[in-house]
Amino acid sequence: MVVVHIDTEIPWLISRADSDHWVGFCDAPALTVESETWAELMEDIALVLDAMFQDLLAGNELDPFLRDRGWTAHVPIDAEAVRFDVPFIPVLMQPNDSTAAVHR
Repeated sequence: MVVVHIDTEIPWLISRADSDHWVGFCDAPALTVESETWAELMEDIALVLDAMFQDLLAGNELDPFLRDRGWTAHVPIDAEAVRFDVPFIPVLMQPNDSTAAVHR
């Protein structure tokens, strides 16, 4: 297994849903994740990001995707099994916060 580190830090907007579940939204790749607990949300975000990058790699779309965002990664050509390590920053949103406040 080869671990590929994506050179970025992706902000995720995190809030508590009415159902008491935790919800995370990431604007950069337009992803939303919902989990029962904070810990599960952190794990699920990492799994969703890995799955997204796996799909991009399989479809030969990884390089253009990274380049368009100014991100970098080195994926060995001969690697049979790859796992993506994508740093993300959870930004806890309060009920009255707007997403504009996060992007300042």
